[in-house]
Amino acid sequence: MRRTGALLLALSKDWLRNKEAVFFALLFPIILLVIFSTVFAGGSAEFTVYVQNNDIENGEPTALSEALVESLNETDALTVRELDADRNVSTWAREDDSRGSKRVLVIPDGFAHNVQASAGQARIDVTQSTVSQFQDRLNDSDRARIERGLDRAGGNNSTVAGAEVTLLTASDDEAAPAVRGVVDSVVSGFNDEAVGIEEPPSRVTTGNLSQTSLGSVDYYLPAFIAAVVMINGLITMTTVVAGFNSDGTLKRLVATPLRKRDWILANVIQQTLLALVVTGVMVLVAHLLFGVTAVPGPLSLSLIVLGALTFAGLGMVLGSFVEDADVATSLGNAIAFPMMFLAGVFWEIELMPDYLQTVAELLPLYHFHRGLRQLMILETTEGTMIPFAFLGASAVLSVGLAVAVTGWRDFGD
Repeated sequence: MRRTGALLLALSKDWLRNKEAVFFALLFPIILLVIFSTVFAGGSAEFTVYVQNNDIENGEPTALSEALVESLNETDALTVRELDADRNVSTWAREDDSRGSKRVLVIPDGFAHNVQASAGQARIDVTQSTVSQFQDRLNDSDRARIERGLDRAGGNNSTVAGAEVTLLTASDDEAAPAVRGVVDSVVSGFNDEAVGIEEPPSRVTTGNLSQTSLGSVDYYLPAFIAAVVMINGLITMTTVVAGFNSDGTLKRLVATPLRKRDWILANVIQQTLLALVVTGVMVLVAHLLFGVTAVPGPLSLSLIVLGALTFAGLGMVLGSFVEDADVATSLGNAIAFPMMFLAGVFWEIELMPDYLQTVAELLPLYHFHRGLRQLMILETTEGTMIPFAFLGASAVLSVGLAVAVTGWRDFGD
């Protein structure tokens, strides 16, 4: 172990002298953390929607169309702007040079009339349904009078179509589904008020599965940690080992009393310590800049150690087959970045096709990230047995493969 410690110290000093390695291992993750956290977790999203109100009477918007616009304005998720009724929407969308996607909600002429007629018909339908449920309690005379009254009331509205508003969005607008959901919610509430429902019979409330109140950046932190540990192991180790192969360093080390196990242990231990240091730095920066409170506990740190061993071992395996450092870097990138996207680190894998979800569940990064999320965000050990078992087996397998494929014959064997 003394030789392993000495080699570990030498490798660490060599790493510290490599400014590029220090930058990509320490500073680059911090830059990514700050950029992602600022851009994607800077607060609740707010989308701009233009409203073209064509329901005009005597030169003024109708009261009901104005009520719908006010309901849209009261929603925190939308910034509502007016578009003149006489503007051609297609021409405006081509000529307007403002930033962001163009979204237009068109309120048609006759909107108020159709709302009133449809609301009246809806009330009649509700009354008819209520009468049908309690008709056994009515005598024949009362039932006949009610049915005649409902038939006369419904006769005037039977041919009236419901009011429709049209949301126009660009085909490349990635936020369009979210905007449609918000508009649908507002219109649904507007419909309830139109038919006289002051208090909906059911509503949705939200809660938090974690035991503590967390911010948006807290949820990103496990993803950052998993991605950085994977990148440092797969890309950095692949490049380092290939560099030692290409410049003859590895051959010279073979001629020393060092043994293969010392070489492999020193490298994987260095990557493991680096993973813990980077994790600490990222947590500290996230806490100072964004108030993050999700902190890795002993189990999370144990999972990080297993992840670092897994990816460092894989990096050593890849580096053993390549003798050019540039080729090794490209090879590491070609494996690391597809894995990062396929494993669903920055989005839920439910968004991917079923066959890709199956692929994701075979990747060590998937289990690494899921385990960290369970421990750091949900603060529970439930469901973490599989990540620990998968990464433990992966660590043993990858380090074992590194021992098998490393071109090193111990001196004196």
